[in-house]
Amino acid sequence: IAQTEMHGELCCKDLIFTASTSTRMSLKVVLLGAGGLVGSRLSEALIAQKEMHAGSDEALPLKKIVLFDMKKEAIPAECTQDPRVEVVEGDLTDKAAVTHALRPDGHTRVTVIQLAAVLSGYAEQDFDLGMKVNLFGSHNVMECVRALQPLLGSPQIFLFTSTDYVTCFNEFNRTHPVNEESFRLSPVSYGVQKACCELLLCDYSRKGFIDGRVGRLSAVIGRPGWSNSISYPYTGIFTQPLEGKDYDVPLPMDAPYPCSSLNNNVAGLIYLASKVQGQQLGHNRVVQLPARSWTLAQIWAATQEVAAEEGVKLGAVRQVAASSGTTTVKEINVCPLVDCSKAVALGLPDDVDLKDIIRDYVKHYIKK
Repeated sequence: IAQTEMHGELCCKDLIFTASTSTRMSLKVVLLGAGGLVGSRLSEALIAQKEMHAGSDEALPLKKIVLFDMKKEAIPAECTQDPRVEVVEGDLTDKAAVTHALRPDGHTRVTVIQLAAVLSGYAEQDFDLGMKVNLFGSHNVMECVRALQPLLGSPQIFLFTSTDYVTCFNEFNRTHPVNEESFRLSPVSYGVQKACCELLLCDYSRKGFIDGRVGRLSAVIGRPGWSNSISYPYTGIFTQPLEGKDYDVPLPMDAPYPCSSLNNNVAGLIYLASKVQGQQLGHNRVVQLPARSWTLAQIWAATQEVAAEEGVKLGAVRQVAASSGTTTVKEINVCPLVDCSKAVALGLPDDVDLKDIIRDYVKHYIKK
């Protein structure tokens, strides 16, 4: 077999020989975007796994974990102590770097989980950067996973994280829960870029190039610091007062918004990447992970209850005009309700509790 583009001098025949002569089936997991909010928590959860399914009934020994991020210092130091862990600093658009991270290393299966992305407000602010990372970078990853198929003898699992922001903000979707079959035509570039990747992943899976699955996440509330996302007020309304700071709310207090739990997302992504088999998903590989729709008023009320229980003194909250908001997108254009029945039917965890989310923030960032 001729030499491939895969990381310079590395040849297909070398990789095939390594995989075929392995004495025991084993799994390598590559996490792209390991240093972000979800990535850091998912890194910890992966390290706790000694074995993991790879879309089959048999659990395989988890022998190698690659934590990939643009900034290696963003990856929690405690995650790098496990001897199975390799930290790789790189860019999704760099074919050589991604190929190097995905190399089988003698393991018989490689599962790839992509969290890395330019989030909504940033992709709206810088269209070219959003396209580079969210579309072209994700397609580069897809092609690198595809290249593993002839090397390892079967399509490898690729879990791509997407968003409920892909759906069209039309009259029907504003008045009915959106699901995996809902029409995609996002009102922002980020959602359009993610929708393109969803469709490509389904087609790559149909062709047998990859064993793809899409995990759609609703807004992950409880992110420390500021984020340029229309969903930020649903985080800021509890994180800032819990830190003793006053918070100006630029959105209506009574508008429901789909929110998800960091811990439930981590458990759900591991489940979707391991215990769900491709044939269970069919042609549409998209799964909306569990979420609940809450208003800002509900989140603020729950915050006051948790603060009283935990003995935390709160800053004040006041309503301000939408024009004074600090995010690029200043008016809600996300469909207010999501239907998570497909995820529940597949067996994904559905533990999304508002006060638990707030308590988790107190535990990790207030009483750390």
